[in-house]
This record gives sequence, C-alpha cells and structure tokens, in this order.
Amino acid sequence: MAKQETSYGAIVRAEIAIEVINQARAIVTARVYEFDEQDPAAAQQMRERRRELIDLQQRIRVDDHDAVETVIAVWGPRVRDEARFWAEF
Repeated sequence: MAKQETSYGAIVRAEIAIEVINQARAIVTARVYEFDEQDPAAAQQMRERRRELIDLQQRIRVDDHDAVETVIAVWGPRVRDEARFWAEF
C-alpha cells in the first residue's frame, strides 16, 4: 500500500479551520457564563449549541479540503464580528 502524503498547506488550512471553531466556542462559552445564574435554560441551550461546534470541529479532516474551506469561509467572518456571529448563529 502506497503512503499518501498530505501537503503542508492542507495541514495549515485544517489548523486554521480548527482555530476558527475554537474562537466560536469561546464566544459561546462567554455567553454561557453570562446566562448561567440569570437564565439557566438559556445557558443550557448555549451549551447544546457549543456541543454542535465541538462536533463540527471534530469532523474537520485535513484530507477534506472542501469542508475545511467551508468552515473557514462561513465561520471566519463570524468570529471576527461578534454582532454578525450572534445574528448568524
């Protein structure tokens, strides 16, 4: 069986996608802490949404170029603008 090499660029792009989702999770986590005492139901809902982000992050694969680029294109602009993040989240 021949060993297939992964390009350095593909690895970097996948790491960028993972970091973008980390930033999204941080934004949601901050909201969880805001809601925790005042609105436990809303905090729980945010935790569930955060789990969805974790699932998305765990599905990022270096060899799935299209998925990596989609994460970067969709989530990248969101995490740079918190108002946009919440409007689109």
